[in-house]
Amino acid sequence: MWAMGFTSKRSRFTEHARVGFRAEAPGRVHAKQSEAAVAEALRLALSDECRYRLVLIDRGAEGAVRHVLHPEERDVPADSPLANRPPPPSRSELILVARLSDDCHRGSDRAILETTRIMDHLGVEKLDGLCVPWPEASEDAPHDPNHTGPDCRRQKKLFLRTWKALHKKLVPDRVRWLGTELLDAWQLERVVEDVSEHERPVFNLIEMDISAPKTRTVTWCQAHGIELLGMLDTSEHKISTEEVGKFRELQSEMDVEPSVIITRWAVQRGVVTLPSLSRVVSEGSSLTSAEAYEAWADKLKKILAARTLHLHMPTEGRRVNLDNARLALLNSFDREQNEKQEYYDQRLAEITRRKLKPVRTAAKALNALSAFSTAAEDKARERGEEVPAFTL
Repeated sequence: MWAMGFTSKRSRFTEHARVGFRAEAPGRVHAKQSEAAVAEALRLALSDECRYRLVLIDRGAEGAVRHVLHPEERDVPADSPLANRPPPPSRSELILVARLSDDCHRGSDRAILETTRIMDHLGVEKLDGLCVPWPEASEDAPHDPNHTGPDCRRQKKLFLRTWKALHKKLVPDRVRWLGTELLDAWQLERVVEDVSEHERPVFNLIEMDISAPKTRTVTWCQAHGIELLGMLDTSEHKISTEEVGKFRELQSEMDVEPSVIITRWAVQRGVVTLPSLSRVVSEGSSLTSAEAYEAWADKLKKILAARTLHLHMPTEGRRVNLDNARLALLNSFDREQNEKQEYYDQRLAEITRRKLKPVRTAAKALNALSAFSTAAEDKARERGEEVPAFTL
């Protein structure tokens, strides 16, 4: 399919970087998730068993990532289990993508200073990718469904100021690719129409799951040559109750984990995928023994390896692939599209009823007239009178 060709042949992300690891900030979304657990999960992901090479670094997760990239900075005793761990992959093998905060638009140089701080905290001289968010809307801004009001114009002006400053001072010497974060199609349109060809976004970071695949944004980006990085929720609980049976039947046919199916579905849609690992990483923050650590590490390695199974199998025939029928089934779980289709069907039925109402009224009148004429003929025959020929 075309989306798959976009990701493999023309993508800036290599074959083995279509599924990446998201290093989430410790203690924010998941309070139990410690920096040590995030670092250990990343180390396992980069190991030869799992072979992850793309890392998305959330704001505040730089310390955990640095522990993995620079193990020589830690003072580890010779008899410690940590001393015999293999080194991480070389920097040239990794693709590091960082995220700017919402405060990056407060001043023309704020984003540049924040990017420099991120690289200093990571201990790297260059980032492969940098995600720039859209400025926040004003609290007193009125509802603007067409996105043409003064607050939208203010947001666009701030974004372009930050975007062009980053391009001028950091790209390509300190940052290889500049991308956007959580932008919808209308926001990307505003950006593309006001920047030059070489300043266009390389990628757009989105949030998605099986029931909210952001179809319009994905289609728009692929049509305009913008790659997609998807923070993917692989939970099957997002699927509606009516569709769970279909998904379970598909899972039994393929005999793989639900998260593997959902990950492969996203990859075959042309999205560079970053599956969520928050729950299992949080479990590593409360370990109290070496046995508990080994059990947790084995569990995490199996999950990590399973999600890249379709990338690293030695032969194409053994990979996890979804044919067109299975892709169509999974695409049918799109809640937004289903709600739109239901709305259109209701509108069409209402319009059809309005158009057919005069026809039904005329038909009722003809039936009533026919019944009246039949009754009149019967009475005339009873009286022995001649029945005149009567036709409608």
